[in-house]
Amino acid sequence: MSARNGSVTINRWAGPRSRSRLKEGETTTKRAAQGKRLRNVPSMKEFLHKQTIVKQYRGFLRSVAMIPDEQWRMHARDEVRNSFATYKKETNNLSISMAIKEGDRRLNELQNMVGYTHSTTKADADSWLNIDDKDDPRGRVGLEWPWDKSEDESTK
Repeated sequence: MSARNGSVTINRWAGPRSRSRLKEGETTTKRAAQGKRLRNVPSMKEFLHKQTIVKQYRGFLRSVAMIPDEQWRMHARDEVRNSFATYKKETNNLSISMAIKEGDRRLNELQNMVGYTHSTTKADADSWLNIDDKDDPRGRVGLEWPWDKSEDESTK
């Protein structure tokens, strides 16, 4: 659909990436320049998808860096790179989501194998779980129930 506004034609359905319309007095060359700039702007979904992939890739590389043997580390790094290169040109949404889920599963598997822990998870040094007591390794308070005490002990 298009409407006439003076001598300029305004196309209201210019496509999914059209973010502006011509105003009165603007030339078509200005519109062409805007179109060129906006052509490469990703949608929000594409942007978030890319961020997910980059986060996953970095997680793989961090986990691979913890492999102690140099030869295995290089082999694993090359495997990660080849796996991501395989799906780089994929356009089918179902294939992309399946690849992301498979990557998450493999990343968790790799992190468990190398003993990777996130740097953001910090153990609380004050936690009762960290109490080192030779009499009670679980860190419980007291050895008996308070109602089992005799009245002589409770008055002390």
